[in-house]
Amino acid sequence: MKISRDHGLLIGLGCGAVYTAAIVALVVTGNTALRYSADHHDTRSLLTVCLPAAAGIALAWAIRPGRQPADPFAAVPRARITRQAWFLAALAVAFAVAVHLLPGDGWFVLLKLALLAIPLIAGWATLREWARVDTRGHWLRPLPAVLAFVAMSTVLQPSSGGSAIDPITIVVVFVLNAVIEEVFYRFWLQSRLESRYGMWPAIALSSLLWAAWHTAIQGGLGFPLDFAAVVANQGVTGLFLGYLWARHRNPWLVIVVHGLINAPLTMFLG
Repeated sequence: MKISRDHGLLIGLGCGAVYTAAIVALVVTGNTALRYSADHHDTRSLLTVCLPAAAGIALAWAIRPGRQPADPFAAVPRARITRQAWFLAALAVAFAVAVHLLPGDGWFVLLKLALLAIPLIAGWATLREWARVDTRGHWLRPLPAVLAFVAMSTVLQPSSGGSAIDPITIVVVFVLNAVIEEVFYRFWLQSRLESRYGMWPAIALSSLLWAAWHTAIQGGLGFPLDFAAVVANQGVTGLFLGYLWARHRNPWLVIVVHGLINAPLTMFLG
């Protein structure tokens, strides 16, 4: 499928400018201690956010991917994929705004479920397009990149304490966050943006849209700096998750890594 390179370049440059502005704003204002969870106020430095993501991306690049599945959009008209991509992007923006305007866990759960339901009902996306990816024999290929990211994140991220873990809560959080978010932001949105605009513009834009909604739950500095913080935190982490998906197309590993970000090993070892 022909890639719109000019538009992809503009998207990439725009996203790059947002990442750069966010990091510069945090450094200039001295707000480089970033909250990494809505459950507590513990922070980690900007450097310890960037290092695991950079190491993971470097190793994912160095590892040759296995046999890539056929492009699920090869036979789909370009105009349709473009419409689907931007409908999904608009839904991501609407979700981020709604999380700000509708506080409370009940609304949040319903909004998160809507991310999955609306594209399926509207016919913008299907589960088959990614669920049929053949990952047999591919598990070990990107595993060093995953282990490096998880190990560095575990060592560099301070423990939030040794509170007991409710298994039911872990499962619910895993489904609502790791599964639904990866299906929507990476497998659906990023894949369509990749098909139309290229890999890195797609990774950068989908990561920014994924990061944006976290502003509502990890704030405290005022919207401009809160947005800069989630861009530097979740946005940078999203670059690794997005590249892992684009390079190796293993949905299960991406979901597992996201789950470990939400419930790091320090929680289980605490």
